[in-house]
Amino acid sequence: MSEDLEYGAADGARPRSSLREARRSVMQRAYATKEAAADQLITAAERIRAEALRSGDEVALRQANQLARSLERAAVYLHGHTFDQMTGDATQMVQSKPWQAVIIAFLLGAVFGRSLRRGRS
Repeated sequence: MSEDLEYGAADGARPRSSLREARRSVMQRAYATKEAAADQLITAAERIRAEALRSGDEVALRQANQLARSLERAAVYLHGHTFDQMTGDATQMVQSKPWQAVIIAFLLGAVFGRSLRRGRS
């Protein structure tokens, strides 16, 4: 009888261990994706500035610098915050500005929906 209990305990430990490993793997991929996104934001900021410099237009350069700074701030934020911190920040923003959050969610949904439709065509 004690063999059955030991086997049952070991059997129950395997799924928990496997679940823990799967969660760890997902989190590692999520953090790697977050870091890659931050790096891509930095690259985009550099390219935007380079294009504006090539254009020689002062207004375009000023606007490009503003956009590039915003992208860099977003990259720094991604690099410096965990998913838990970002979730807390998003929750706080939604609670403090609910209508802006609804509008942003609607716009993101519209953009995402259009990209999905284009992908099917």
